[in-house]
Parts: sequence; C-alpha cells; structure tokens
Amino acid sequence: MILRRRFSGLLALTLLVVLSTPIVAQREQTREGFWFSIGVGGGSLGCEGCDNRLSGPSGQISLGGTLSQKLLLGVSSHGWVKSEDGATLSMVTTTAAIRFYPSAAGGFFLLGGVGVSTVKLDLGIFGDGSKSGGGAVIGLGYDIRVGDNVSLTPYFNASAGTFDQVDANVTQLGMSVTIH
Repeated sequence: MILRRRFSGLLALTLLVVLSTPIVAQREQTREGFWFSIGVGGGSLGCEGCDNRLSGPSGQISLGGTLSQKLLLGVSSHGWVKSEDGATLSMVTTTAAIRFYPSAAGGFFLLGGVGVSTVKLDLGIFGDGSKSGGGAVIGLGYDIRVGDNVSLTPYFNASAGTFDQVDANVTQLGMSVTIH
C-alpha cells in the first residue's frame, strides 16, 4: 500500500512537470557528444504462469554517445527489487540500446535494446541463486530541459528476460536526470 502511494505520487509529480513545461520557457533541445542518465521509480515484476505482479522500487542507468540530433547509442541497465521477510528477489536487464527522437528539436524519445537479463533470489542464510538469459527493453521518455545540458526525464520502460523454464518481465515508471 505504501509503495502504491509512492508510485501514485511519482506519477502525479511526473504529470505535473510534463504539463507545466509549456508555462516555463523551454530550453533548446540539443544533443551532442557523451550522454548519461540515472533514474529511480517504481515497478512491477510478472512472470509466465504467475497469478500476480509484485511491486517494488526500480531504477535505470544509461550512458553512451550521440550519433545525431535524433539518434543516441549506448548501454542501458534497468533493475527492479523486492525484499520481504528476509528474502530478496531482483531482476536486472542490461542492453545495448538506442534512443530515437522523432523530432530533432523535441524531447520525446523511444528506447529499444537487446542484451542480457538476470533474475536473482536471495534467501539470506538459506542461500541464493540466479539465472541469466536473453533480455530486451522498450520504452519511452521525455527530456525536459532544466539547464543547458541537463534534463529531467520522466520515463516508462518494459524489460523482459527469458530463462531456462520461465519468462519474466518488469514494467517501470520513473524520473531520471539526463546529462547531454
């Protein structure tokens, strides 16, 4: 319940920032050279054959280079975690990723990448185990310029991993700081 309130609060803050940006003078959207992004939010994990999704904190970190005003290439890692009663379940998807901006002057982008996913279950003193497999991420976001090279970036991502006997997926909604 607490996480749901935090998630709703983050969604409300994201909408407020996005909807209020026309009121504030927009800075020019320029992208060049190295870029870096780090963000936090909420997310949920589901899996093939699971009845319910599990909610928990999530985050992302991405970095790379600018190929053009519309295309950024880099590495992206998206993580989710849930701890309860001494057990921790986590999933991380790390990919080679592309950010595509349909408009060179706009802040909206689409994200796509392929790579590796790892799911891990840590049972404390009873041990832990992990599985790795193929992974992918798709997403979207919007860079809101707050400085010459700094943006607040609300984002939504969906990542998936395929493991020996089960497929799992994570959806995440968050806010990141992006440096262009």
